Amino acid sequence: MSSPAPRLESTLREELVQACMVLYAVKAAGDGLGGHLSARLDENRILIKPRPVSWRGLKPEDLIVIDFNGKLVAGAARERSAVREWPIHARAYAARPDVRCVLHAHPHASTLMAALGIAVEPLDQDCAAFAGKLPVLDNGAVSIATPELGDEVARALGARGALLLKNHGSVVTGADIATVCVTAYRLEKVAETMLRAASLTKLPLMSPEKSAAILQAREAVEPGAGAKMNQERWQMMRDYFL
Repeated sequence: MSSPAPRLESTLREELVQACMVLYAVKAAGDGLGGHLSARLDENRILIKPRPVSWRGLKPEDLIVIDFNGKLVAGAARERSAVREWPIHARAYAARPDVRCVLHAHPHASTLMAALGIAVEPLDQDCAAFAGKLPVLDNGAVSIATPELGDEVARALGARGALLLKNHGSVVTGADIATVCVTAYRLEKVAETMLRAASLTKLPLMSPEKSAAILQAREAVEPGAGAKMNQERWQMMRDYFL
């Protein structure tokens, strides 16, 4: 009989593969030529999609296991096992015990939004979820390939679920794969909305007082509904895109 740990890893592999396919379908993985999605296996190991493997066509066995120092501990050591920006994942997990899944990708709209310095306003419900809660790190658009740079990302992220890397891409974290996928999808939709607004009129559209009133009203009637909603939305995303 197999032990619980292998069954858990097998389940994570299947769900990470599904997540990669969905993230590519909803444009949250950008052009699909870079980035990684990972899940924490335990306090020493990370299950992660290697950079050269397709977001849309990968299989569970294509995922590899690395430790928190970026060393390959399970999976074939080959060209297709490259994970250049592993410190984003390792240092986020080290800094945040609550985080079980991390995405780093280069989605087009949110990357452009950050490059243009456009702040999210609560123009709709999705935008309201990110308004005032989306930090931007300007580190010269360098690859996050050292633990020190990974720590810089973790500090900028803080307790938030998403971070924009100016002129580079995004980082999304969460307690599970569902949360990360839903957040990444909504973030790209929000960026598209803000870019469309910027093409039609001068920003900002709202006064600080109006924005604050909208956010306070939402917070008053929707406390703690996020986790259940994310599970429902993740199931819908899989139904739509798989």
